[in-house]
Formats: sequence, structure tokens, C-alpha cells
Amino acid sequence: MNLRAIANQATQRVNPNVSAVIKRSLAPTTSASGKRTPTYEDLPIRVQVQPASTGDIQKLEALNIQGVHRVIYISAEVEAMIRVDKKGGDQIVFEAGVMPEDDQGTRWIISAVLEVWGHEWRKCAITLQNSYTP
Repeated sequence: MNLRAIANQATQRVNPNVSAVIKRSLAPTTSASGKRTPTYEDLPIRVQVQPASTGDIQKLEALNIQGVHRVIYISAEVEAMIRVDKKGGDQIVFEAGVMPEDDQGTRWIISAVLEVWGHEWRKCAITLQNSYTP
């Protein structure tokens, strides 16, 4: 039984899912000079975006993550940044007009995976990085 699908049917009536692109973090490429460049795999997806709750914000503050936050519910396996491993984490890009922070499109990083329900869905905190120009 996919509980997220059941809950999402009700939630979409007041807060529709939106299109986004997950930029899944891959191994960085290294140039001949030794410069490392991050690489990503694009995964188009629909997500449920909601405000971060007080508890979610407190968890992010405990991790010393500051900025503009939202919570997404997503039916995909994504990874957050892992500072100890110097791993940047996956990113999510919204088209222009989806998020109120920018009418040009925005890029967010998955800053924390707050809940995991097997391979079915995850609740993730996202943090605004900057405007996105394709």
C-alpha cells in the first residue's frame, strides 16, 4: 500500500504537485589540470512542495543549515549533502513561476532527508541556492 499516493490525492486538491528536475549528483570529473567539476544526471519529476514546519526548521538549525527552506515530498531516491564526505548532494530545479522566490526559475539543494519510506517516497528539506539560468 502506497500511503503517499493516498495522502497526495487529498493534498493535491489544495496544493497541486509541481514539475521539477532533480539533478542527481554523480562522481565529479577531473580535468588534466586537476580541477574537479561536479556532474549531474537530470531526472524530471513531480513533487509536492510545502512550507517547512517549526520542527523541520529546528532540525536544519541543529545541522547549522541556514537560508530559505521548503519541504518536498518526492517519489524518488535522492540524497542530501553530507559534509563529512564533502558530498554536495542532489539539487532540484523549478521552472520560472513555480516558486515565489524568483520568476526566472530557482535552484535548491536537498539539504536533509527528513523521512524515508522504503523506495516509495521521501520527505526532504530543500534550501534555496540561487537563481537558475539554464
